[in-house]
Amino acid sequence: NRTPGFTIDVVTNIPSYKARKYTGVERSQVELERLEAHLRATYPECLVPTLGPGTTVSKYVPDYQNDRLVVLLLQQWMNRVTVHPILQQDYELRQFVEAPFAFNPALPASAALAAAPHASGGGFFSWGRQKQRIARSANPTPFEQHLEKVAANMEAFQRNLVEARRWHGRQARARARLAMYLKDVGTKMVSTGVVEHNARLGQSLKRLGKCFLHVGACALTQSNHEGSRTIAVEDIYTIACGNVQRALSSRQLIFTEHQVAERQLERKRQAVAVLRASSSISPDQTQETLAEFNVAKSDADAKRHRAERVDQVLAADLRAFEANREGDFRATFSALGRDQLHIERQVLSELRA
Repeated sequence: NRTPGFTIDVVTNIPSYKARKYTGVERSQVELERLEAHLRATYPECLVPTLGPGTTVSKYVPDYQNDRLVVLLLQQWMNRVTVHPILQQDYELRQFVEAPFAFNPALPASAALAAAPHASGGGFFSWGRQKQRIARSANPTPFEQHLEKVAANMEAFQRNLVEARRWHGRQARARARLAMYLKDVGTKMVSTGVVEHNARLGQSLKRLGKCFLHVGACALTQSNHEGSRTIAVEDIYTIACGNVQRALSSRQLIFTEHQVAERQLERKRQAVAVLRASSSISPDQTQETLAEFNVAKSDADAKRHRAERVDQVLAADLRAFEANREGDFRATFSALGRDQLHIERQVLSELRA
């Protein structure tokens, strides 16, 4: 029930920053979410990395492990934002580092609502799932066909990931209950051994009870591993898949806006041609029409440039997203496998003894 706060150290070689090194920058989870919402609303053509949770509160996971996981995920997010060739140059990102007090970027309410994830309770973490349908082109290019496949893959991956995350939570909760039962059995066995009049039997009962207590502690540690980083990564990518689909929808919108601007420019061009062919039009009306044509031309040029850039940016971001997705899941399940193997060896050693 508290807002997490972070102390951040920053080193940069970007010329627009006032200094090369900043230490002790204090920011809260709310300010980090504002930064993410700003980046997502300002750069719809980019795949902005998905911010991790400020807390991973779970009664099965100790607080120090929660905090360590939160810091790990935040460091990963900041690394990916600050190496992005477009996001790293953002003015508000610089303000996030340099602002002496609270960081609160200007963001329209509608854009903030669209950029922020919807929360829904349940399980270990409280993150929701968003759906976004992708508009299909009438004559898709090879790149657009690739994007359609990416959208379908993300939708299927997201759907299966939600189910996997739910069952991982159930598995962790079931193992936590098992740990409690093993500890209860161990406690009763030790108590029975203490009051047993047969010394050898009493010693065996106490030793077996201690074995159950140790195995119970190992089961609790296993439930912590299963219920923390694995579920956090699954939650992040559940949201990230939705963000990919929104980015693809934004690309379609950018191209639609470009087409509309080109049509408006063509109408203005025709109006200028009519004026030049007419001898009864006043000079003021001519100037006004020419001014409208210049505005429409500037708008069409800007939107054409954005449409040309979006495919390059999106292609690079999708490659980075796929590499991060593969790396994150490999690292997560490799770490889980190593931890579980270490615990199982401890249990086996105790049972052998």
